[in-house]
Amino acid sequence: MFDGMTELRPELIQALFTLIAGMIFWISSRREPAWRWAALGSVAWSAHYLSGLLVWSNQGQVVSDGLLIGGALAWALGLYSLGQRAFPLFSLLLLPLLVAGGYGLFWKEGFSPQSAVAAIQLLPLVVLLGLLEPALRGAASEARLIWGSGLLLHAFAGVSTVWLGGPGFALPISLLGYGLLCLGAYLEWREMPIGKGLLGVGLLGLVGSLVWLGLLERQAPEPLVTLGVWGYAVLLMLGGWTLAVFGRIQRAERRLELWINLLEELATKPQSTQNLAPQGVLQSVMDGIRPLFGSLVGLEVRSDTVIRAGQNGPYVKTFELLLETPTEARLYFTSEPPEHRGLEALAPLMSERLRLSLTLNEYRSKAYSDPLTGLLNRRGFERQMQRLIRLSQENRRPITVALLDLDHFKKVNDTYGHPVGDEVLQHMAQLLRKFSRNDDLVVRLGGEEFGLVLSGANLDDAYRVLERIRQEVKVVRVGPITKPLSVSGGMAGGEIPTSMAAIHRWLEEADKVLYQAKQDGRDRIYPHVAGMEAGESRGPGRGEAEAEGSRNGQGSRGEKEKAAKGMGQKV
Repeated sequence: MFDGMTELRPELIQALFTLIAGMIFWISSRREPAWRWAALGSVAWSAHYLSGLLVWSNQGQVVSDGLLIGGALAWALGLYSLGQRAFPLFSLLLLPLLVAGGYGLFWKEGFSPQSAVAAIQLLPLVVLLGLLEPALRGAASEARLIWGSGLLLHAFAGVSTVWLGGPGFALPISLLGYGLLCLGAYLEWREMPIGKGLLGVGLLGLVGSLVWLGLLERQAPEPLVTLGVWGYAVLLMLGGWTLAVFGRIQRAERRLELWINLLEELATKPQSTQNLAPQGVLQSVMDGIRPLFGSLVGLEVRSDTVIRAGQNGPYVKTFELLLETPTEARLYFTSEPPEHRGLEALAPLMSERLRLSLTLNEYRSKAYSDPLTGLLNRRGFERQMQRLIRLSQENRRPITVALLDLDHFKKVNDTYGHPVGDEVLQHMAQLLRKFSRNDDLVVRLGGEEFGLVLSGANLDDAYRVLERIRQEVKVVRVGPITKPLSVSGGMAGGEIPTSMAAIHRWLEEADKVLYQAKQDGRDRIYPHVAGMEAGESRGPGRGEAEAEGSRNGQGSRGEKEKAAKGMGQKV
């Protein structure tokens, strides 16, 4: 018994190596449950070798073969459960080896229980074809190529026992295979790539197996065929490893180039004022990051307001922006980003770019808006008007400009003080916002004078809006003011403007009719009508009943004519 165990001592080493691989795969199953089957299969193979040491009967041989088959089936089931599969293309180069293995087991030697058991070891290789393809393309862990090579060596160690008629070649090949299984499992667990040292050791081991087979070629029925088949297997394994490493180097160089471009975009590349708008900056950062993180779908900045580019996603990466007020940036992904350290290194540069953008936007907002009411000032009006003219020409929609002036506002300031006057101006601004739409412009031109640009409105449409504003002003109540407030207005345009010069001309025309409304007693809205001389009286503005009739489409023909005369229009 002791002598037999001494002769079979290499199988004890095989059992130890296989058991270590099973333990490593069991640890890896914490991240990927499918590895539990691989761990159970490895333990079954370890028990197979131990049973060969302890049992010397026909029943013991059945148990040993059953453990070998069970281990192969468990490995096949585990491989089938793994994700990241792809249709085999490069991995189809393994098919000639499978065909050669089957030929060596059955067609050459005929069917036998030993050859059938050995053929079962080829089953995991069939399932392995679809799993190796993503690793060869760089879409899955390179460790698959290592433990995949270990499975290939284990399978052909069993085939060689039948083909060569003895364990002389099978034992060292099997040990090398289990060594690759352990190493591949460790790399998979630690998420490590194939290194130069592993390539060197693998090269020596696989070339050494060729030399060893050459020394044993006299045992082979067809030495040249045997050497050719195994040489092809060695070439495939080394070629797959090299392809994976070379592809990784190429991808690393590409990612380095993308990182450099992104860093230049964030840190050194000059930006125009338009591109420094918060929305534009977020979009440019998105465009720069997306080649590095393909699952990125949205970028959001949260402070007092929320600025967003893109959309939400199930995976979120957050970091703080170093701004005066607490500000948080959020990156949204459709899948978990692979490089958390890269995102953390990117955060300071993103913070600086967004900080610059938000600060510039704040300064620009102050430059283009009135600090008391928050409305556009004259500079902001000039800037926004260009966009509105372009939209009007593209959509073929008219524009009407109106000037509104609070009546007797100086008396309010003199009687109640400037704080009350400021409150009146703020209420007026809120009222104008209430009656404006997204494409309209509300402007404080200075003092108690406001401007309103109505997009898509002709003179009739604008008149109805301004009349409603005039009526609403009367019901505004501010602090100690007892008398109702009132407003006078003038409007012009109602057409599609050809240029900014047309807007300026309409403003002059609106200002003239506003002056006329003041002269005629205030609290009225006058349109500018082409052909009417400056200073010609428009008559009194529409009364409340006339205005209500106009809004509801009611009133007699005579009432409509009187209302039209009040506007200086023909019916």
